[in-house]
Amino acid sequence: MALSLRRFTARVGFMRVSPIGGIDFERDKKSFLGVRNWEAHKMIRFLFGYERQEQPQLFEEMFRQRKQVFIDEKKWDLKPTDGEFEIDEFDRDDTVYLCSLLPNGDLAGSIRFLNTATEHMAGTVFKDMFPGLVVRSPTIWEATRFTVPEDRRLQANGVSVACCEIIAGMCTFGLEYGVSQMTAIYEAPLTRIFRKCGLTHIVLGRHRSKEHGALHYGLCDVSRELEASIRRATRLAPVELVAEAAE
Repeated sequence: MALSLRRFTARVGFMRVSPIGGIDFERDKKSFLGVRNWEAHKMIRFLFGYERQEQPQLFEEMFRQRKQVFIDEKKWDLKPTDGEFEIDEFDRDDTVYLCSLLPNGDLAGSIRFLNTATEHMAGTVFKDMFPGLVVRSPTIWEATRFTVPEDRRLQANGVSVACCEIIAGMCTFGLEYGVSQMTAIYEAPLTRIFRKCGLTHIVLGRHRSKEHGALHYGLCDVSRELEASIRRATRLAPVELVAEAAE
């Protein structure tokens, strides 16, 4: 698949764009993927920041897993909330979360999406690491806090089911909501995982620090070609079929 920066111009597809690049969540949440019963989709689940009070257990487990991975294991200089959660200023009402669930409904892993037309990590926290790289568009979203603490279930490509579902779900989110491109600042070793999952992308910048190690600033075009590449590599069934079978 050919990738290009497209000068970071936006195309509007399925998403109704507000002046700050938001999604009409109440409308789109129920119609996402055409799932007649949103709660019936048990493999991956999309949450919205304003739902934190409605889904406290899932949010708490997600924030608990983030603390385990980024503070306890990676030793990033982050302050825990209440001693057991990792929550920051980007966990807002307009934030979107993708969760991979185990068959029993427990959380296996998650990732966070921030619209680049609003405050996001690359434009604030990581700004000095990648000087001169400014990405802002209502149809370009940033993926952050990719977290899979432990999932021993493996797909044929040798990558955990949760990782594969999150990567496939990221593309599905983009296609359904008219997202043109996704960006992410990620640790360099994740490149191998992305390659095994068919996630083709370009690297806009590289940074190395004592605290974070080697970091890459990546960008990928969201397209049906990318979706097909991920499906082939992960051998996951299309999300639409999973959702339909779960009803």
